[in-house]
Amino acid sequence: MNKEKQSEKIDALYCRLSRDDEQEGLSGSIKNQQAILEKYAKDNGFDNPKVFIDDGWSGVNFARPAFTEIMELGEQGKIRTLIVKDHSRLGRNRLIVGQLMEEEFDRLGIRYIAIMDNIDTAKGISDIVPMQDLFNEWHAKNTSQKVRNVFKSKGNSGIPLTTNPPYGYIKDPGSKEIRWIIDEEAALIVKRIFEMCVSGLGPTQIAKRLQADKIPTPTEHWMQIGKKCASPPAIQYHWCPATVSDILSKLEYCGDTVNFRTTRKSFKNKRKIENPMENWKIFRDTHPAIIDREIFELVQQLREHRRRPTRTGIVSMFSGIMYCADCKEKLYYSATGNGKREQANFFCSSYRKNSSVCSAHYIRENVIYDMVLETMRRVFVMIQLFEDEFVKKQLDNYGFQKKKELAAKRRELNAAVKRITDIDALILKLYEDNANGKLTDERYAAMSEALEKEQKELKSKVPEMERLLSEESNKSDGLQKFVEKFKRLTEPTELTPELVHDFIERIEVSEPRYVKDKKCQLLDIYFNGVGLIKELTPEELEIAFQKVISEQEKTA
Repeated sequence: MNKEKQSEKIDALYCRLSRDDEQEGLSGSIKNQQAILEKYAKDNGFDNPKVFIDDGWSGVNFARPAFTEIMELGEQGKIRTLIVKDHSRLGRNRLIVGQLMEEEFDRLGIRYIAIMDNIDTAKGISDIVPMQDLFNEWHAKNTSQKVRNVFKSKGNSGIPLTTNPPYGYIKDPGSKEIRWIIDEEAALIVKRIFEMCVSGLGPTQIAKRLQADKIPTPTEHWMQIGKKCASPPAIQYHWCPATVSDILSKLEYCGDTVNFRTTRKSFKNKRKIENPMENWKIFRDTHPAIIDREIFELVQQLREHRRRPTRTGIVSMFSGIMYCADCKEKLYYSATGNGKREQANFFCSSYRKNSSVCSAHYIRENVIYDMVLETMRRVFVMIQLFEDEFVKKQLDNYGFQKKKELAAKRRELNAAVKRITDIDALILKLYEDNANGKLTDERYAAMSEALEKEQKELKSKVPEMERLLSEESNKSDGLQKFVEKFKRLTEPTELTPELVHDFIERIEVSEPRYVKDKKCQLLDIYFNGVGLIKELTPEELEIAFQKVISEQEKTA
């Protein structure tokens, strides 16, 4: 009976080949491995052979389909022998291979044979086998490093590292080089997604609208144009908010190639991890753009200020840009459930959490609407009629207001950079004092840890400080772009979400005050790229108006 059960057990002939192993040529091919294994089984009396193949699987990865099947059959007591051509076919991770040979195969009653390396667990494990495992792992590590170097060189040269272009692009079939061209059908959907975001909708709302309109998802679209995909979606037209968010964040739609978005910890851990943005390699204008850069930047700003709909499903065009002028926290939006938008309002989030911290700063949405529209109309008139005077006024006002602030920020940045350098010297001095016995190990550990923590915090603040300084220094460029953008407008008669988000960065609401029983409330409107706008005084308007009249008379 035991002999019958034993004969039912499988002699597993295991073949594995990775892309790296393919470089060895025919000698390492699956076909060659299989022929060697079958001949060995026949010549040595293994009467129940079964071939298991993992083609294209790395030896570092043990989640291979065929190998997993062998181990599952082993757990069921159905594997008698596991035979491989050479020991590296089993794997190239010395820790796992060692555990398999010394523990798992023995527990499962599996005899392991590596033909070319003369390994047979029935005869015991030689002391040299762990060294072979180490060399096999080194081989995998060196090969991985070579691949990384090629990958890095390719990425630094501007060649896209992504296997497939983003949704909205396809590879140019007529080009020998890797070149992207616009997929017109998908590009229209990409544009629509960005337009919906600018109009005030979030990823979840955008996904619902696309699904309601039965727009094919990226996977469905790729399948329609004949591109191979792993599997069709379970639910048709099922757009996920994560997919929308991913599309909205891709700089590639501006025409840029972005390499090194992700990385891997080591050659053993193949899981991708996000790379910090400062480690990305960006090559501008490498392919046709689908989205204008200004629109893309606007969308990124909007996504920093998430706009959640109220319980009634209403989203205000001002949500995400309203702030309290006193505590600087955001204002919450509240809309009534009776459909009357005239009752919708904003109020301070700090006040809602703790009424002793701040006051309500209550203001109705329709009041904000009227004040913003009126401000934009006045700015429009000033730019259209008195552009030179308007620009000079903003630059003069900027110089007066910001000169001291910029100097203070620059001093703060210089102090932070100097402190980072000083901390390195202090840590070195502490190390020397500890080595010379002047400082105990405990005291050294505590002091160096505190200094390193301070240095880490400073290093994280420096890039943001540099960015703010750069933005403030480019005020004249931002003002010129703002003026050019305003000149392309017709006089605004109503506000739209697109208009608000395109021109306004934030609105700060002051606490209401009462003057002669009348409620007064100030709004500071900060425009994108220019900040607060200083309007021309009546006297300045009169001078500018007379100048226009004079110029018209000269040309008449």
